Amino acid sequence: MSITQATNYDYLITDLRLHLGDITTPYRYADECLRTALAGSISSLGSWWYNKYLLSEDDLTVSRNTAVQFSAAEPPIILKEDERPIVLKASIIIKTGSLENLSWSLGHWKDWEISYSNVQGGKSKEASIRRDEDELENLLTPPRKQLVSSDKIGLPGFKNNDYESAVDF
Repeated sequence: MSITQATNYDYLITDLRLHLGDITTPYRYADECLRTALAGSISSLGSWWYNKYLLSEDDLTVSRNTAVQFSAAEPPIILKEDERPIVLKASIIIKTGSLENLSWSLGHWKDWEISYSNVQGGKSKEASIRRDEDELENLLTPPRKQLVSSDKIGLPGFKNNDYESAVDF
């Protein structure tokens, strides 16, 4: 499912192309693919931002969550400081997908005359994804799962328990 219609976040496609190094025509990635990655990026960053931006059901429009306090009034819908994390996350989505496709053909072989290896291409793509993830984590604090604090209750039968009754068991 790719997004073929124009969206209100299409202006980020140019930044995403620049980040991916896809700047000469013919482009490696179609606009539909980049739009879909941007929509997935906005959606997946929702847990990082407490759903700061909301996507419509058809993923064509992004809007601000009215329950969240923003530092600047609209326009723009997406704050300037939030554009880079969205582009980075979309880049990670695209690179991860292309790495999955590449993983089926990664390998090396050698005979007496010819040697072939494309393993280094996979390693450089993994390193590129890791750099994007590191930059994203430097810009935003990733969501962390934490345990809820516990409540203390009485444990009858244990020595020196404040809740212990005076009766010996």
